[in-house]
Amino acid sequence: MVSQDKGREDSELLDQLYPVPLSTGVVSLPGPTDASARALLNVLLHNREHYHIFFNDRGFHNHVTHHMLAIYGLGASPEIIEDAYRTTHDYLKPAFKSPEPITDQNFTKHLGDAQYYSAFLDYFSEYLRDHAPNEAFERFVLSSPYNFDPDLPANDVQDIKEAEKQGNKHPEMLNRLMAGLLHPFIHLAYGIEFGLPGQVAEGLLCWRSGLACAAVHKNQQTELVPPSFFAKHTDSSLFASLTSKLSILRVATPAFEDIRPTFAFHRRIRDKFKRNALGVDSSEPEDAKYLAVLTNSGDAIVTLVSEWADQWLQGTHSHEQIEKRLEGMVEEVVWGNVIWFGIGGWQARGNGDRSFNADFFVAHLVTSAIFLLTLVLPSEHPYPPVPLASRLTLLKAYLATSAAWYISRGNWALPVKEFYVATHDRLTAPPATPAPPSAPRKPLSAPGGPWERIIANTIAHPDEHLCKAVRSFVAFAMRWGGRPVDYYAGGGDDGLEGREVLDGTLFSRVASLTLGQLGWAHESGKNLGEWNHDGVVWSNDDEVTNSAYL
Repeated sequence: MVSQDKGREDSELLDQLYPVPLSTGVVSLPGPTDASARALLNVLLHNREHYHIFFNDRGFHNHVTHHMLAIYGLGASPEIIEDAYRTTHDYLKPAFKSPEPITDQNFTKHLGDAQYYSAFLDYFSEYLRDHAPNEAFERFVLSSPYNFDPDLPANDVQDIKEAEKQGNKHPEMLNRLMAGLLHPFIHLAYGIEFGLPGQVAEGLLCWRSGLACAAVHKNQQTELVPPSFFAKHTDSSLFASLTSKLSILRVATPAFEDIRPTFAFHRRIRDKFKRNALGVDSSEPEDAKYLAVLTNSGDAIVTLVSEWADQWLQGTHSHEQIEKRLEGMVEEVVWGNVIWFGIGGWQARGNGDRSFNADFFVAHLVTSAIFLLTLVLPSEHPYPPVPLASRLTLLKAYLATSAAWYISRGNWALPVKEFYVATHDRLTAPPATPAPPSAPRKPLSAPGGPWERIIANTIAHPDEHLCKAVRSFVAFAMRWGGRPVDYYAGGGDDGLEGREVLDGTLFSRVASLTLGQLGWAHESGKNLGEWNHDGVVWSNDDEVTNSAYL
């Protein structure tokens, strides 16, 4: 199963590794051409041959493939793709050969060790020669044995950590996939969404390196991916659990009810995790704050996530009904992450002159959420989906990770109504020069929609995260942009306050605020902006104060 030497890859295998992408992903826009696809593949190949997945010894991620695929999917020209690559690859870390190959026998031993990145690449490549990508995903990330060794104690989080102290490491691959601010998840998901590989062993790049990226990450968030997530990790056991609950309640099988998101989960996160009770030192680095939230509140976050999932699945008694509810669950998670970044970022803008806090860390909750459409919803999946129970486990782990990051960044209030009053549903380019009065035909004077301007300025922007965020906003607007006011108004009194004003313009509002912070690169000669990293200071009276304005 182990590759003998990367240098033996011949041109035929490289053609398999780097086929023309089968699609432009879930965002179907005109613009990508054969020439832009070839330019994309050239830079992906160069990156693969020359650079490591981390660009420094602290484990910061190589984002080149994310950046190139995102702008390609938005319609970038070959010249833009090549220019963007030139601006990003100078800081990258050279690739190097691992000390020894990865085998079935030493797989777990070298997990979490960046020195073995190339060896894990070879290992997963060999597997993908004869197996489909969904098979690799299910086996190496979502199966119980590749998360918790059945020969080691794994009753709870304490068992997992105690075993590691004694030199007996659990694989915890889903834990690792969600680590590093979700970068392994993002890296892997780009490959499946864009058809790399296309069929069986084609295009091993993103899938292969995504798995390897997860393998060399530390298992630092066991609290968020506990053994309990795998207790019902087959479709048959999932249905048995639902049937058991109906039996205990001694009720007849109820009629299936179509329910909508209420964002009650997000209200509970806001209310339960008060900033002054989390034991987080605001002077610590961001990853230390995140780990402190896991240590002090991870169990409570998982409890809320599990209750959230149970509430969504209540009343289902068939595979089809669970799939239907899963669509609503994904919708709530996606909208919730945009609300956290957009409405929370507007609330945390501070008392200065900026209109938005485009938080760099919370932005990753947006750039990653787009992949739920590919990995969780079978209707968007270019390959046969992994089992339903595995997709539910993936969604719960993702939601727990998203919530923990939002809490660690300050757990800002979410004033939905105030946000809608203060922001615009469309920001269009400056109006054209008026036609002379004598012109026989005049352009329409009404303002147009926002997305053409947003996309054009995003493609021209050198920032490697902005294009990912905007591509997500575009995908969400394509799917849910028609949601009307009051769509989320029902569902009881425990939902997020103000949700009745939410509508499909949320995505253009937040995208415009983000461009306002980072700069409208295509049309402005002004200096381009940056993401905000300052976060918040958590004061003793639980009031949010932005550290940039102290």
